[in-house]
Amino acid sequence: MPPPIPAADDPVFSIEDFDPSADPGVDFFSFANGGWIAANPVPDDYPRWGSFDEVRKANDELLKSLLEEAAAEPGPPDTVRHWVGAYYRSGMDTAAIERAGLGPLTNRLARIDQIQSGADLVAVAADLVQYGVSSPVSLGVAPDFEDSQRNLLYLGQGGLGLPERDYYFREDAEAVDTRDAYRELIARLLELAGEPDPTAAAAAVLGFETALAEAAFTATQLRDPDLTFNRFDAGALDGLMTGLDGFLHAAGAAGYQNVNIGNPGFLSAAAGLLDETPPATLQRYARWRLLGAAASGLPVEFEEASFEFYGRRLGGQKRQKERWQRVLRAAGIEIPQLVAQLYVAAAFPPEAKARIDDLVSHLLAAMRASIESLQWMGPATKEAALAKLAAFTPKLGYPDQWRDHTGLAIDDGPWVTARFQARSFEFHRRLRGLHDPVDPHEWEMGAHEVNAYYHPLRNEIVFPAGILQPPFFSPDADDAVNYGAIGAVIGHEITHGFDDKGSRFDADGHLANWWTDEDRAEFEKRAAVLVGQFNGYEVLPDLTVNGELTLGENIADLGGLSIAYRALQEVLDETGREAIGGLTPEQRFFLAFAREWRINPTEEYLRLIVQSDPHAPSRFRCNGTVGNMAEFAAAFGLGPEAPLVRDDAERAAIW
Repeated sequence: MPPPIPAADDPVFSIEDFDPSADPGVDFFSFANGGWIAANPVPDDYPRWGSFDEVRKANDELLKSLLEEAAAEPGPPDTVRHWVGAYYRSGMDTAAIERAGLGPLTNRLARIDQIQSGADLVAVAADLVQYGVSSPVSLGVAPDFEDSQRNLLYLGQGGLGLPERDYYFREDAEAVDTRDAYRELIARLLELAGEPDPTAAAAAVLGFETALAEAAFTATQLRDPDLTFNRFDAGALDGLMTGLDGFLHAAGAAGYQNVNIGNPGFLSAAAGLLDETPPATLQRYARWRLLGAAASGLPVEFEEASFEFYGRRLGGQKRQKERWQRVLRAAGIEIPQLVAQLYVAAAFPPEAKARIDDLVSHLLAAMRASIESLQWMGPATKEAALAKLAAFTPKLGYPDQWRDHTGLAIDDGPWVTARFQARSFEFHRRLRGLHDPVDPHEWEMGAHEVNAYYHPLRNEIVFPAGILQPPFFSPDADDAVNYGAIGAVIGHEITHGFDDKGSRFDADGHLANWWTDEDRAEFEKRAAVLVGQFNGYEVLPDLTVNGELTLGENIADLGGLSIAYRALQEVLDETGREAIGGLTPEQRFFLAFAREWRINPTEEYLRLIVQSDPHAPSRFRCNGTVGNMAEFAAAFGLGPEAPLVRDDAERAAIW
């Protein structure tokens, strides 16, 4: 029996997007997306091209017109249009950027030239950290793991320019070539800044970073809250690194009582390394860290050098995006809520928010029913899980209260100055909130973003307006399609509250064990099945998925699609199961999920995400998830002989 293909007049799916020659029981991802993939090669200015990129591009086109209007008619000072207009105007003025050269960094480069000791570097780092320069530590403010209503300082490992710790140590040809290219980037930026011997300088800097990386956590370790939560009293900090208390005060963290050290061993190792490293190397390292953080806002030679490594070498891009796209993307990161306010006013009607609210309610109800029906979980743990779910806070579309940007100054001067002003404002805004209660209205993502998240310390699920667009969500689509697309995303974020990391936080967002020993052991046993499955997926002949690194996302994908399916069944019980375009609701549900993950990646991008990203490549997120669901096999009439279909003994089932 041939696999089901949508009719020519299907209101959602296009037959051209399918690959009828692919067997859905072997490779469902290719069956649902093969035609689209063949017709949509990766654009030269992208590392990948997929559904998320299509929506981002459409959103960016709208934002471009909004930012151009703000730049042309910025409005009164201290208004959204004024700030956004000044930022965009500055970023687009390439002539001014070239004229300014390194002038905006002169004072800080001069201070770097005076470094004569590790203590001097720590003092310089206290100034640079406000601009997003970690050398060698990062600093931020977030809810306390043990008391989520209060804020806490967080010091993390930093100062490394490669994507992940193991890039410094792997000896395969790909890793060696990547380090060589990275060394060339360091040399080029230092040369442009006047370094007389850039080759030797870059070798010294890479050697210093490699020594730092020895004590760094891997990407997998960084996901473990038990490893990364280590509270220290203020008086104990200098025992880890001399001058650390002074670093915090100089950075603006006055009056703090304690701080979380994400990796104490890293700080101790860094302290010893700083003491034994020649001053010339410390100067070159600090100079590189500053230039690397500023490169995209500096003259074209700096920007192109940075792109050659981070864009072309690591991502596989053949050319940079257009200037307006680069400025817009930077604005979305550095002044996200200002950009978002313009976007929401133009692109997110109130009725869309109401429809999403209804979907979220159905998904939460489905998760509640799923927890209640679990056979492997005992009553005490189940009661705690239900209490946590009941305490979830959904945030949809955009914040109820926008951030206060009073005091933000963005000059019409060189763009790197505008960017550093925006970064510094946000850094100090967060530091000023250190002694205040956690703000329940805070969003960690701009409402224009094509993304979503779960925050374990806030126990909240957040769905920005940017992702609430076709093909993820459409008010005109049938329920099966919306539940398979945005419903799976909503379910994914809900399940993050109960994945390997989220499950360690309770209903109040505290790092606390609410499991019985027996139930936790059973959870770990079931999670290990997913780890084994994904460890077996071959991405390239010499590269497989990291099941440990991607475990949280894989649990969320499977749980999210499962509860979205359960929620859809509740809806269909009321509305009926009428086929559309020759496809049953269940088939449309799974096809919408597959379409959501369609993507064409470059090989370089695949290598990057497999080694550093907690998300598995999309092909395996799709196939690996549906292969664990008996409902998928039933929807497409697949028997146990189908390679994608796992039997009961091999199937992963958690939530």
